[in-house]
Amino acid sequence: MQPLGEFIHISGTGTLIFRGKNYPPMSSNVITKTGIIIGKVADVIGPVSHPYFVIRPEIKLTERLVSEIKSSGLFILKDKRRSSVGRNES
Repeated sequence: MQPLGEFIHISGTGTLIFRGKNYPPMSSNVITKTGIIIGKVADVIGPVSHPYFVIRPEIKLTERLVSEIKSSGLFILKDKRRSSVGRNES
């Protein structure tokens, strides 16, 4: 699990805003420290040197989940499947 970055705030539309240095792949699943899938990386905005990541939740954010996100952060769930592009599947 790769940490996403620093939690900034929850926007008026319910998206989570984080700030970090490492660019996560778009549409990557984002999880809590305890392994709960929260949503996906929807956008990367701001300066290249210190971008903001917009996370679109796919579940209802309860007070308990928001508290866990604020204290422990979120993490990128690495996709273990490998691309078959360029491989001979015969």
